[in-house]
Amino acid sequence: MRVVRNDEDLKLEKQTIATIGTFDGVHIGHQHIIESVTKEAKRTNLPSLLITFDNHPRKVLARGKKVETLMSLDEKLAYLARFDLDLVYILDFKQIAGLSAQEFCKKYLIEKAKVSHLFIGSNFRFGAGAAGDVSWLNQNCRDSFDITEIPLEVVDETVVSSTRIRDLVRLGKVDEIPPLLGRNVTLAGRVVRGAGRGAGLGFPTANLEFDPGICAPGAGIYIGYLWVEDLQLEAIINCGFSPTFGENTFQCEAHCLDYNAELYGSKIKLELAKRIRDEKKFPSPEALSRQITHDVHTAQTWFRGQRKE
Repeated sequence: MRVVRNDEDLKLEKQTIATIGTFDGVHIGHQHIIESVTKEAKRTNLPSLLITFDNHPRKVLARGKKVETLMSLDEKLAYLARFDLDLVYILDFKQIAGLSAQEFCKKYLIEKAKVSHLFIGSNFRFGAGAAGDVSWLNQNCRDSFDITEIPLEVVDETVVSSTRIRDLVRLGKVDEIPPLLGRNVTLAGRVVRGAGRGAGLGFPTANLEFDPGICAPGAGIYIGYLWVEDLQLEAIINCGFSPTFGENTFQCEAHCLDYNAELYGSKIKLELAKRIRDEKKFPSPEALSRQITHDVHTAQTWFRGQRKE
């Protein structure tokens, strides 16, 4: 998968089978679109191309309002590499935000991307004022390239969307996410030094520093996994404010059940599979330690069940 950024030359020798979108989270609806693109690309012997943006459009258009995403651009690119895409073209959204639908279509879809066939989600909008959509494309671009509209995915009468998944993350309802996302939700970042209280309680933790623009999970205690490159470790994960110690800064920290190596400075990923309780303030560190012992036993029982499935 070749990644081309901003106004770099795509250096295309053929027309492309393409799609365009934000693809935040790369959920099952996005995956359906991408798989449609790669399948048609193989059938026609043309390169597959995914066009996306360096920033979520709402971060540029929201005028100072906080906008969170499910993953960073680097995380998105890493996940897209799992698919059989030939090219990913990253546009600087600030540069294109003012273009009309007609200007964007002509400059980027026709001239730069040389689109032969565009697969597009039914809710995607583009161009100034979000004037471009599937209907607009059918009226204005049929002579330039073929257009296939991909309907929205629906799971248990719920439309699959990045917005819905972000809402579930904030509520801590992580066990409702896999049917929509196609996997557990994750947080990626680097391990930084914490206050060291976990080790003092008998449960050393890896403290994750993640991009503040990423959608943070609701406060609580989770069962999940800590990933160090390709190593998957069973863990119990605390996301919250450490109320027992009077903290007021949100943080996520993970205690690995059977792993004690030093992770400081490492790039890791926390995978949240199940929320087991609310975060709460305990009367003493000793009371908190007893509760963590109980949480660890709960996690061990859950993991044993997972291994039997």
